Amino acid sequence: MTSDKVRAKGGSEPIKEKSRDTVTAAHKVADKLAERGHVGPAGILRTALAETHPRSVFLSTLREACQVVLTAIEAIDPVCAGFVEDLRLEVDKRLTAEHPSASPA
Repeated sequence: MTSDKVRAKGGSEPIKEKSRDTVTAAHKVADKLAERGHVGPAGILRTALAETHPRSVFLSTLREACQVVLTAIEAIDPVCAGFVEDLRLEVDKRLTAEHPSASPA
């Protein structure tokens, strides 16, 4: 379905049509987590990526997933925590750009 058809039906474009770079980065982080043995946290990110929501809802969901993953792994794998933190900061930047009056928690 094209973006025009989605909008005509009153929906919004899937996030993958709007910010491929963030989605690609999130997939890479999930893959890196899985490679390093953090299958559960990788699954949390992949679950967030599987959802199709309007952009800001998706970004908020992805940010929350990053925070959950950070809490789970920051003490045991600082390298992976760094990858997740970088992704979370990128998501924060995009959320702030969309909603300048809102500051991420």
